[in-house]
Amino acid sequence: MAGKSPKSTKFPELFDRILAELGSILNQIDLKNAEKLMEGILSSERIFLAGMGRSGLIARAFAMRLMQIGIEVYFVRDVTTPAIGKGDLLVAISGSGETGGTHYIASTARSFGARVFLLTSREKSRIGHIADLIFILPDAPERVMPLRSAFENAVYIFLDAAVMMIMAEKGITQEEMMQKHSNLD
Repeated sequence: MAGKSPKSTKFPELFDRILAELGSILNQIDLKNAEKLMEGILSSERIFLAGMGRSGLIARAFAMRLMQIGIEVYFVRDVTTPAIGKGDLLVAISGSGETGGTHYIASTARSFGARVFLLTSREKSRIGHIADLIFILPDAPERVMPLRSAFENAVYIFLDAAVMMIMAEKGITQEEMMQKHSNLD
């Protein structure tokens, strides 16, 4: 399906195909690596998130949720991001695992003693080569969504599920999260 236009222009049919594509990706994830990712987040002093383009937007959304559940978190390249170091965790999101800016950030984090976790669709990549954990969200058997949307949307859903698990583990309610939600909007 790669490179072709959608077969249908009717929303209900497209929704069904998109949900099937996302389900096929999420049902293939390695649950042991998902647990390691959760353990890394919960055991680190601070969490730093990095990604470029749409992956960066997803990293920012995840950072917001982590902040709302009381985790010290930063999005890399914001002007208020402090220095990274030992005891910290960088979570990098890159579908290809090859994104130049994300590779530079991961390499730098590693050089300052931080652990590096990569969320990607490829088992072997430049960023994966330096990562402590590679969390794979594999491609769907049939590609429906344009470009890397399937990976990006699957990461978003997976990270929302991770937030829900952290909430349950820490006994945090949505009301408590709402107290930390921005009130300057």
